[in-house]
Amino acid sequence: MTKGNVVELREELVGALSGESFDLKKREISVMTRLSRETVEILDALVELEIFKSRSEAVAAFVEENIMANSRTFQEISIQAEEIRSKRERAKEKAFKALSELK
Repeated sequence: MTKGNVVELREELVGALSGESFDLKKREISVMTRLSRETVEILDALVELEIFKSRSEAVAAFVEENIMANSRTFQEISIQAEEIRSKRERAKEKAFKALSELK
């Protein structure tokens, strides 16, 4: 496979994984994770073929694609998570108030 074909394959794969929304410049938060040996071997193969520049880039593309493909569901999850955070904060405030009144 020629260098040009590798670049085309990489662009096609990255495009297929993430559409127009995949932009390495947007990546600003690092996340540590543990993966199975088999998964890492696949990531390494994609890096070796120069489809991705790094394991991190490959993982980011796959995660982003999964989230974007299910964006409506993840938006609903985010809304529910925010509601839970808000309720938790209100409960903490009530608990602190109740505890302070005991003193």
